[in-house]
Amino acid sequence: MLLQLPLAVAGGVLITLLGCNSESIHSPFLLNILLSIGLGWLQPRLGWILALVQILAIFVSYALVVSTGFFGIQDPDVAWFATYLAPGPTLAGSFTGGFLKRAFLN
Repeated sequence: MLLQLPLAVAGGVLITLLGCNSESIHSPFLLNILLSIGLGWLQPRLGWILALVQILAIFVSYALVVSTGFFGIQDPDVAWFATYLAPGPTLAGSFTGGFLKRAFLN
């Protein structure tokens, strides 16, 4: 479990950076779903903990990007929307990945 925590944090930061540099909501949501399914696959029983870590990383990295202005935001509305709707796809993807691993490998 501790080995996957950096993956969840890195995934959250990557989702935020893609959301800040995207013109539409589709690419950050696709990346979010794919990374969340991967986290659920890695930890089929405790994937929700990794999903919560990824959600926290998304919110913290978005706050850092907005407060520092270091990384320019292409469309602030898309970045805001991608950030604050991220918990839904993250939790659903983690559940789906865990379900698929338990279904196929048991």
